[in-house]
Amino acid sequence: MVVDDEPTAVNLIKTIIEKKCGQFQVAGIAYDGKEALEKMEECRPDVLITDIQMPVMTGLKLLEQTRELYPELISVVVSGYQEFEYAKQAMHFGVTDYILKPIVPSELKELFGRLEEKLKAKYYRGRNVLMHRMVNEIPVEKEELKHYFNSSRYYGAIVRLNGLPARFSERGKGEVFSDINEWMLVYGRDGQETLYLCPEEILCGEDYVEMIKRHISKEQPEASYATTVICRKPVTVDGIGSMVKGLYRVLDSSLVLGKTQMIILDSEAVPQEIEQDNNYDYLQDLEYLAKAKKYERLQKETEKLIRRWGKEERPQIWMENRIRQISYLLQRCGAGNDDCRECEFLLDEAFSNAEDIEQLITSLEDILFKEKKDDPAMEKLSTEEYFQKIKRYVQSHMAEPLSLQKVSREMGVSQTYLSRLFRKYENASFNNYLTDLRMEKAKRLMQSEEKIFVKDVAEQVGYKDQFYFSRIFYSYTGVRPSEYIEKETGNVI
Repeated sequence: MVVDDEPTAVNLIKTIIEKKCGQFQVAGIAYDGKEALEKMEECRPDVLITDIQMPVMTGLKLLEQTRELYPELISVVVSGYQEFEYAKQAMHFGVTDYILKPIVPSELKELFGRLEEKLKAKYYRGRNVLMHRMVNEIPVEKEELKHYFNSSRYYGAIVRLNGLPARFSERGKGEVFSDINEWMLVYGRDGQETLYLCPEEILCGEDYVEMIKRHISKEQPEASYATTVICRKPVTVDGIGSMVKGLYRVLDSSLVLGKTQMIILDSEAVPQEIEQDNNYDYLQDLEYLAKAKKYERLQKETEKLIRRWGKEERPQIWMENRIRQISYLLQRCGAGNDDCRECEFLLDEAFSNAEDIEQLITSLEDILFKEKKDDPAMEKLSTEEYFQKIKRYVQSHMAEPLSLQKVSREMGVSQTYLSRLFRKYENASFNNYLTDLRMEKAKRLMQSEEKIFVKDVAEQVGYKDQFYFSRIFYSYTGVRPSEYIEKETGNVI
């Protein structure tokens, strides 16, 4: 928005912006501060350029008002030499810069180049906030979407590696966002998930499904199985929230433990109805065995039930509900894990990390059943010395594809027991410990005085795709790898 009581000054600034500052457009003009405030609510500018001396309401009063009403607005003052003291006073109201009259086009262009970098960062942060809110089903105003999402239409897709994210342990930690320079907008609740929002114009006529499939195969890390949901048709900006919600609903209702799936939606993302099964007779049978202390048979019958549900390809959410019911029953009858809080954490991780039904069953044996949990043979491995051995193995193999399953096999302990050790000695899940380890190693590599490329750092800490690594690194440190290298060494990559 340009505000000046001299029409010739307004027209000059407007012309320079239109001809020399292509990333900007003039959203509104006004000839005094009062008129500017009245128009501002409708056009919501990112930048305010205002003169100081104006009738009705001065530029200083306008700046004071806008600082209170629109704290993120970037303000620039236009002033003559004789008004320089006013310009200095305006700095108290958060003015970013000032332009001296007569206006020189090259100086205005240079100023807008600096403002572009500020606004790029502002829009990036704003989009990230909105993506977090949409995924977590926090209401988002359509005007906010239109303000921060610059393309007219977007395609969407989501990829989930292995199981759904843990619901209780370290909730909200490790969100992943796209790099500030990426055209494809990305969000993940953790490092195992990628939500893609693709602006229509970057397709250049290519079929979106084929493009995103190729993108996913190149970028995604290795996983035991993956669930992919792709929305074939684009939506307008104000429909992004509904599309994101639909993609996640389909993911939740479709994810089956150990089964790789790719679901293509030809219309609006409508979740599958999870088949209802109101037959809970098995709970009575299990309760009888628990009360009779027939623990061996109780365990076998539970395993048989889970294998049957696996063959029926029941969704993870459905299975979690049933297994938690069994867990509560066992606790009530004195046959299960006495530590209810620990049980919830471990069930969370068992579903999130299991590669298939058999691995889930093995983990549940350790979590649910009292006799298994109290196995004295395993207690011998519960020392810090033994845990240090596990950490040394992880540290020496971090450049390889690592998972809780692989480490537990190599170290000869169950996944559940390994999870307990990480909780006990690191107060973290295995996945978050591994991410922390890799990011700290990446920082040390980048601090080297020798010139090093981001691609090489990514490979040395276990990421096959540098863009995926960059997202994880940014989420961990708050800066991009190239910025970190330049800051630490002065080398520009």
